[in-house]
Amino acid sequence: MKQSISKFGQLACFMWLCLGMAAGAFAATADIGVVMNVEGDLTAKGVDGALRKLSTWGKVHAGDTLFTGRDTYARVKFSDGGQISLRPSTQFQIEGYHHDEQKPAEDAARFNLLKGGLRAVSGLIGKRGDPDSYSVKTRTATVGIRGTKYGVLFCQGDCADHPMSPDGNLPADGLHLDVLEGTIIVKNSIGAQLFNAGQFGFVRDINTPTVVVPKERGVTVHIPASVAIDKSRGNNSDGGNICPAD
Repeated sequence: MKQSISKFGQLACFMWLCLGMAAGAFAATADIGVVMNVEGDLTAKGVDGALRKLSTWGKVHAGDTLFTGRDTYARVKFSDGGQISLRPSTQFQIEGYHHDEQKPAEDAARFNLLKGGLRAVSGLIGKRGDPDSYSVKTRTATVGIRGTKYGVLFCQGDCADHPMSPDGNLPADGLHLDVLEGTIIVKNSIGAQLFNAGQFGFVRDINTPTVVVPKERGVTVHIPASVAIDKSRGNNSDGGNICPAD
């Protein structure tokens, strides 16, 4: 009897891990994202100014500003299925976020890349309802999406550790963009420029136009493959194994 109960408990735990994890992660209304993977130090600053350390499965709230350490990579998954992977020494602010499966007209994902770089996979926001409901703002331009995978790197004298472009040069100061899938639109005070899959872009500052960069000079935002792998909930550093023992 005891053995049967133990096996039943393990099965129930497995089903919860596979089917219920995502729903539970976003149960609280203030929780709009979950840290799926972090290598290094990740800190969140809330709208009240309070700081908190985040590890795998840590909750991200609307209004948070995320800070990665010098050697830190982190990936956050949002309630609409979108994901943001952050490079070291990045500051990323969630200015506004709203997702309701039943109300696509109210979708909103407003992000601000204050420093550093990221790779993004868009979720439902921006794919349904208003296509302009999703944006990533920087000091030089704002990036909108049409369902895509893309990278953004903002350099201001701090990209010496970034891999060189294919032509052997370090990234220049300004905003670098690369598109893996889909389309992005980049806007600033000069105008707007569309980029499709396989294209690269650059914006020197807010008062210069966005330009298409040849592939051999394009800058790709690199994120380690290990950051894309979801860690087991049962072996994370926050609570140990949650499944019943044999």
